[in-house]
Amino acid sequence: MPKKMTKMEILTEQQVVLSKERTILSFMQTGLAFIGVGLVVVNVFRNTFSELIGYLLMIVGFVEALESIRRLRSKQKEMDELKRSLSKA
Repeated sequence: MPKKMTKMEILTEQQVVLSKERTILSFMQTGLAFIGVGLVVVNVFRNTFSELIGYLLMIVGFVEALESIRRLRSKQKEMDELKRSLSKA
């Protein structure tokens, strides 16, 4: 049986979740930067190797952005649960 959390513990937990959300958003920003750099590399440098590097950067960027979205949703669910427990406390 889980112990009941005090309001201060819930607020501290919310602060931790919010800091994790900021970190996830930074990862998403990095992913979008990878996509942008990949587009520039593909369009500016017109040889096979550069295009391969550009497409690889775009793929990594898309994967990172999608993973960030998945993690952000899970943290938002966690925050909703904490808000519900704060209103009960």
